[in-house]
Amino acid sequence: MRPAAGRKAFLVLLLAALLPLVIRFVLDRRGERVELLFIGGAGEVGGSCLLVEGAETRFLVDCGSTFGTESKSPPADVSFVIVTHAHLDHCGRLPELFAGGFRGSLYCTPPTADLLPVMLKMARSISREGVGKEDLDAALEAVVPVPFDSTMHLGSVSFTLRRAEHLLGAAFVEIDIGDPGEALRLVVSGDLGSGNSLLLRGLEECVRADYVVMESTYGGVTRERSGSTPEEIHGPFGRAVGGALERGGDVLVPAFTLGRTQEVMAAIELFRGIGLIPAGTLVYVDSPTAQRITEVYRAHGGELAESAEKLFSGNMLEYPALREVRSRTSLAVHGRIHAPSIFVSSSGNIDYANSPRHLMRMYGDRRNLCCIVGYQAPGSTGARLLGGESPLLVRSREGKETREEWISPLLEVEGFESFSGHADQSGLLEWLGGIEGVREVFLVHGEGERSRALAGAIEEELGIAASVPRVGEGRTLRIRTGW
Repeated sequence: MRPAAGRKAFLVLLLAALLPLVIRFVLDRRGERVELLFIGGAGEVGGSCLLVEGAETRFLVDCGSTFGTESKSPPADVSFVIVTHAHLDHCGRLPELFAGGFRGSLYCTPPTADLLPVMLKMARSISREGVGKEDLDAALEAVVPVPFDSTMHLGSVSFTLRRAEHLLGAAFVEIDIGDPGEALRLVVSGDLGSGNSLLLRGLEECVRADYVVMESTYGGVTRERSGSTPEEIHGPFGRAVGGALERGGDVLVPAFTLGRTQEVMAAIELFRGIGLIPAGTLVYVDSPTAQRITEVYRAHGGELAESAEKLFSGNMLEYPALREVRSRTSLAVHGRIHAPSIFVSSSGNIDYANSPRHLMRMYGDRRNLCCIVGYQAPGSTGARLLGGESPLLVRSREGKETREEWISPLLEVEGFESFSGHADQSGLLEWLGGIEGVREVFLVHGEGERSRALAGAIEEELGIAASVPRVGEGRTLRIRTGW
């Protein structure tokens, strides 16, 4: 055999012998990393959906509605889903998974488990396309409640849900992936509370993480606080409402059904108790969905703050002057002689449901007050009203008729940031700064400019690498730092 042919044969044999070792090496190294794919909620507020994939695991954290924003379809070939909370931008697309063939479990806290049926049924009722009832039913049957601070073990993955304060039942999730002692810890924040809640227990600390996926809704924004006590924090709201009632005006509070309505109810009771709001003032809450959600709050009173129990003397979110009614009853009040009253009504951005109907009955009286207590999407009726636009186009529905009318609002309009359910930049930095071992942070659930502002602050103030992924982008997490 010629020397060249001999060397060629030797190389072939050597490669054949090494190939199994190379394959094993690659597979072993694949097991030392975890891949993240940002399916939604990246570079945008809404549509939160994160795919986590390792050698032995593939699951989602959240699967939220996109509200028209661009996002990838959530994959149905996953083992399970962890749901951080019941706002639709984190859970609204769960039935779609079942329509696509998913048959795994949906893990969440017990309050979230009770809120999901209300929210998903509401989403189906207002969606023109919607999902099949069988898919909705399948999603609700797949819900598995996991108590706060208890650890669920699922093969190579274990996770623990901690209180996030953002909403009743809201959690951030600590996820361990891999063998004990060598596991990678990924923390996904969900939405983190602002510390201003009158009803909820405070945001829990997170002790350790290798990587953090964190919301950035209010990146670059630091709110001014009116004080440290509930009376001080929400004082501007109480004084404004009390002043309008004193001059003989009615008060409209457009509020989202989940979370915000209940916080407003608590604030009204707080200021009734100290006399800023007259004790006999009737309070009309006219959203059937909000009423069902309030019942869930009442059923989970043990999850609420001790101060909330004292505020309501054990009768959570109930007081003699409260009227939980349907829209016809509350709207009829405007047409008769009545004492100055408060109307808490959805939607929070005055674009649908009952709040535009109330506005159409109240806008022409300077004594009246409209309190904007939630985020107003650009272009929404609430945003335009708060911005002073006049004339203002308002769309409302009376019976089966949809009306469009230009109005020149005379009523007073004020915005109150104290009800925000999201931490601002200082709050996010404080929470993140208390976590040991963080190698990198990925910022989601925020508009690009705000997310980038927060990323810069994280790197400058905390010395932690931070990036802002886009929808469809991935990130690789290393289980072992030396490779």
